[in-house]
Order: sequence, then C-alpha cells, then structure tokens
Amino acid sequence: MAHPIAPLLRADIPGAERLVAQAGWNQVAADWELFIELGAGFKVVGDDGTVIATAAILPSSASFGWISMVLVDTAHRRRGLATQLLQACIEKLQAQQRVPALDATPAGREVYRPLGFRDGWAITRWRAARALVAPQEGAHAVKGAHAQNGAYEVRPLRDEDWPAVRALDAPAFGGDRGTLLARLASRSREFACVAVSRGRVEGFLLGRDGRSATQLGPIVATNEDCACALLAHALTHVEGPVLVDALARHEAFARQLTAAGFAVERGYTRMALGGEGDFGDDNVLIAIAGPELG
Repeated sequence: MAHPIAPLLRADIPGAERLVAQAGWNQVAADWELFIELGAGFKVVGDDGTVIATAAILPSSASFGWISMVLVDTAHRRRGLATQLLQACIEKLQAQQRVPALDATPAGREVYRPLGFRDGWAITRWRAARALVAPQEGAHAVKGAHAQNGAYEVRPLRDEDWPAVRALDAPAFGGDRGTLLARLASRSREFACVAVSRGRVEGFLLGRDGRSATQLGPIVATNEDCACALLAHALTHVEGPVLVDALARHEAFARQLTAAGFAVERGYTRMALGGEGDFGDDNVLIAIAGPELG
C-alpha cells in the first residue's frame, strides 16, 4: 500500500526523534522545530500511524535551500521512500526558484550524483569523546594570542556583536541566515564566542546541544589562527563528546583539532543540483553548522 507524503508537524517530532535515535544521528527536538518553523518538514506515516520516514528543507538564502534529515525506518527501507521524499524536497525548493543543496556522506554522494548534483567542498567530521584544550599552533594563549593580523581577545558573544557576526557570515556561507544564527546562539550560550582584534570582530563560533554530542559550528574566521583561538575558548566551556564539521582544506585547523583529541569520523561532500556545490567563501568558513543546516 502506498503512503502519501505529508507535512511534518510538531506533534510528529517524537516520531521523528525515534528515527534519529535509530540511525545514531545527533539531532534533538529543537532541530526539528527549526525545520518546521524556518523551512518545512515532510513525513511518511505507516498503517499504524507511526512516522516511518522524514525529510526537511531550509530556505538558506534567496538563491539556494538545504535538504536534510532524509530518514527511513529500518523496517521500511528499500521501498523507494527516501527517493520520494528527496524528490519532494527538490520540487519544493525549485518551485521557490532555489537551487537544492546538501552535504552528502560518501554513500549518499553516489545516490545524488546520478540525479545531477555536483560536487563542491570536501568536509570532514571530527569527533572527540572528551576534547582537550591544546596549545594553539602559532599561539599559546586564548586571550591575547598573536595571530597573523594582530592579537585576538576571545570573549563570549554579546548582543552588540550581531551586526559584525552577520556581516562576516553572509559572504562566508553565501547568504544571510541571521535568524538561524540567533537560534544557534540561544543554544550555545555557554560557549558562543567572538575573536576581536584591534576593536574589530574577526571571527565567531556558535553551536548547539545534540543527542549524543555538542556540535561546534559554524566557525567563521578571517584566518586559521583566529579559528584555533575560538576553538580553544569554546572547549574550555564544553563537557563530554564534541563534534566539529570542518572544511577539509583548513590544514592548520585540522592539526589543532588533532592536538585537542579529535579524530576523523567521516567525510561529507557539499553538493548542489543545477549549480556549483559551494556558494560562499571557503577561505573564512572554517566549520559548518552541521550537514543538516549547512
């Protein structure tokens, strides 16, 4: 019996969380609320009323939108549900005249490439069971660390920092996502921070709680020394497992992650349908918000 695709509602979040736990993913109820409030969620319901498959989109900018959370209950896989949900997401974004984009696992990349998705940035997921605060490469203190363009003071994010944070993030990501950043800031009050040099904000770090680990990101910085200073500050305020999804090209930042006790878990590829797989500036986007948020 065919099961139609329907909107995902707040009442469906416990069912969606069940699929996340089954897959071993990191999202929590607050993430599903993000999709429902800022974008759209989709579901397929089984004969017994249980949510058996999901997908979600976020309209990340005027030109592109994000696809994520394609999950299917193990008992209902290989029946075409993931393909149907993916197509629903693509059609929704294309109807909005937005390029569909996503961050694909190696297995997912082989599914998306035949559909016309093109490769963009390579992204590496790093995990630490318990991160350490390691000495920074090229700098030896969080506050006052000497970097390429001056001394950084890393401090907690303040309300007055928002114009500078948004001005840094928009070109880095490729679109204005101020509302999403504000939501992430509310979930990372303990460690959200900015790096200041000569009175100017040169970088920021946000994040969020997760089902099995704290996610650090996005991290946007004018250089990798700045990013390392932000990371060191955040790790002094985070306990337990930590995830960072960093652009693979940032080698100095990768060395800092290794020194802090992180290890590579998996890779992702940023992909887009009908456009290039990257939209922003990979010189300053150090780590993404996560493959579900871009």
